[in-house]
Amino acid sequence: MALTGNFLITGAASGIGAAIAKQIAGPNCRLILQTKSNMVGLQDIADLCSAKSATVFTIQGDLTDRADTQKVIDYALQLAPQLDGIVAAAGYPDWGDFDSLSVEDLMQSIHLMQRSTFMLLQQCTVSLQSTQGSFIGISSFLAHKMKVGNNITPAAASAKAGLEALIKSYAVQHAAVGIRCNAIVPGYIKKDGDNHRPLNTDAVAKINARIPMGRLGLPEEVAALAQFLLSSQSRYITGQLLHIDGGLLLT
Repeated sequence: MALTGNFLITGAASGIGAAIAKQIAGPNCRLILQTKSNMVGLQDIADLCSAKSATVFTIQGDLTDRADTQKVIDYALQLAPQLDGIVAAAGYPDWGDFDSLSVEDLMQSIHLMQRSTFMLLQQCTVSLQSTQGSFIGISSFLAHKMKVGNNITPAAASAKAGLEALIKSYAVQHAAVGIRCNAIVPGYIKKDGDNHRPLNTDAVAKINARIPMGRLGLPEEVAALAQFLLSSQSRYITGQLLHIDGGLLLT
């Protein structure tokens, strides 16, 4: 089901961000899509959304960089002073542990997941309030599962946990004016796009063995949840962490 209104989606060139853009695109939908560097992939997504009669704008910017983040925000608000929804889907997992992770790597994850989200929330409040809009942050099961196989992931875990705290704090402050702010917490989701190298059969089997449902999730399944949260059907839901992980965190 396509949505009506103006929507900003970061990290839209592939994966979950791309799936959400395709899910909500339609004749009365204006999309502002961001990527760090994959403009070829972003243009492919833009073309698919345009084919569904959405109006699409694209912008390149590195959300680990404060100036680039500001550029993306300014561009979005210039195009759409009244935003109906924002999806902060840009992100990546840093698999470094305490022995291999540098301070710079840690801060890069925090800048991407927390500083850029804080800037979006702070500067887009008036825009979202005007529409009683919805903000979605894409978190990760890594914020809740401290050991994944043999991996410890302090950068990803702390950055995503901080994102979730920002989401909840913002939701409390702005619920009274009708802004909804929630986090989607995906488990293992199947990757797509040319920049993602598929896992071998043994690796997939090991991952599936950790998931009660026994399979990877699909970007389209996460996109369907995001579509609901962006729509008026979710108008009484805010400050929530919605896990979509096949039961991963139950084990």
